[in-house]
Amino acid sequence: MRLAFFALLFANAVLLAWAQGYWGEQATGREPERLQRQIEPEKLRIVTVAATTTAGATVADTPPACKRIEWLSAAEVATIKKTLAALPGWEVSQTPRQDPPVHWVVIPELASRVLAEKKKTELRQMGITEGEVVEHATLGPFAVSLGVFRGQSLADEFMQLLARKGVRSARLVKRELPAEKFALELRAPADEINRKLPEWMTPLTGVNLADCTKP
Repeated sequence: MRLAFFALLFANAVLLAWAQGYWGEQATGREPERLQRQIEPEKLRIVTVAATTTAGATVADTPPACKRIEWLSAAEVATIKKTLAALPGWEVSQTPRQDPPVHWVVIPELASRVLAEKKKTELRQMGITEGEVVEHATLGPFAVSLGVFRGQSLADEFMQLLARKGVRSARLVKRELPAEKFALELRAPADEINRKLPEWMTPLTGVNLADCTKP
């Protein structure tokens, strides 16, 4: 019995010495060793978002936008163009304001102002209250202007009214309006347009801002 006790005690001592590594390295793959290999703070590295992108990849440009400023004077156009000259990435195109022609009802070719005033008095007697004496190089030297109409149908109706009242000398003339106003189309990245346009629009009066017409 005593011999068996000492044999068991010796076996336990041998097992403890082997577990502590006194007889060589322990078998790899045990749990304490795996934890020790996993926790190595000196090898940790913080990676930024930029570092995770593919090498050579670029961020997409801001999509372009186009705005149209209408009813600008020549001086206002010059000011905006001068400002844009110092801004890279901006494109500007200028177009005259397009107005449809107007229809002018007029009694032309009166030789003098005296004759024009006499014709105006005759019109009053016929119940035509419209009428202003004007000088006109093409239809003159003097004429009596009876009205300007945007639409052809309105001008025709007025001519019929004059005919019913006995006015036979009136003529209908199509006249182009002078292009004294302009429009600018501005193209740039959308964020740039949204940032700059409010500043430029503040001193302008009587202008209209709209999106460019799609082709």
